Amino acid sequence: MARAVMSDRFVAGARIGDYQVEDEIAIDATSVIYLGTHVVLPRQAYIKVPHPGSRPAAVQLLREACIHEALSHAGHAGIPRVYECGVLVDRRPWCALEVMLGVTLKQLVGAGPLALPDLVVLLRDVADILRHAHERGVVHRRLTLGAIVKLQRRYARYGITDWSDARTLDAEADVVVHPKDDIHTLGTIAFRVLTGTLPDPIDGSVGTYCPSAPAELIALIDQMLAEPRKRPAADEVFDRAVWLGSTLEAAPVVERPRWAPPHRAGAEGGAVSTGADPGGFAIRISRMKSR
Repeated sequence: MARAVMSDRFVAGARIGDYQVEDEIAIDATSVIYLGTHVVLPRQAYIKVPHPGSRPAAVQLLREACIHEALSHAGHAGIPRVYECGVLVDRRPWCALEVMLGVTLKQLVGAGPLALPDLVVLLRDVADILRHAHERGVVHRRLTLGAIVKLQRRYARYGITDWSDARTLDAEADVVVHPKDDIHTLGTIAFRVLTGTLPDPIDGSVGTYCPSAPAELIALIDQMLAEPRKRPAADEVFDRAVWLGSTLEAAPVVERPRWAPPHRAGAEGGAVSTGADPGGFAIRISRMKSR
């Protein structure tokens, strides 16, 4: 039998299931998160335990665990895996989640603005995670700079670690959730990363603050911040970010992009031709002006 502590909090050395508590990482209104080490396997995990006596907190924890399992089991490296769930002797559920090593976007932005190729990779990877979730009926609902992490991985440069506020589209809730709400939030994050400020509700174009950015990137972010019916879906954001990444040489493209920009004349400041596509028209990309 695994030893459990009948207390609101666990101290270092205590056991939660097959994990030994190393440290308390965070506490909020619903739960406490600990860093734990498996007593047999060579791995660490974040152990999430709700506060005692709160049925809503326990239900929320189980909902979050099910969402993590559904999304990570479907095979996406940018979403933490669920290692194990259990029940303490006081009937509180607990959940062990994968530790995704990396640096949060909040820390990256605090160290200075991201380079344009890095921003495009951020859009690409987060949009890929969102389309993966949206295809399975899950809306994240609370993307933040702290929830997005630049990972120490080869095949997924960015991940989303916090899914505590996620909901399924068929779930009963006080508010209506829609996948394009996530797109607006991602657009707001991209706007802030690029300009250092939040969008202006009156003149919200990113081009007003950063006119030297590629026109296709400006158009993408502006559309993500538009009213819901005009926003692109997550799969379109992903396709356009992949295409932008290939033009900026942000990262190798593993598959042929499905999206191409409309044909237009080159902008002032040096448009360069990338050649002609199989359809026969030339694609011209506005490069960012050097300062």
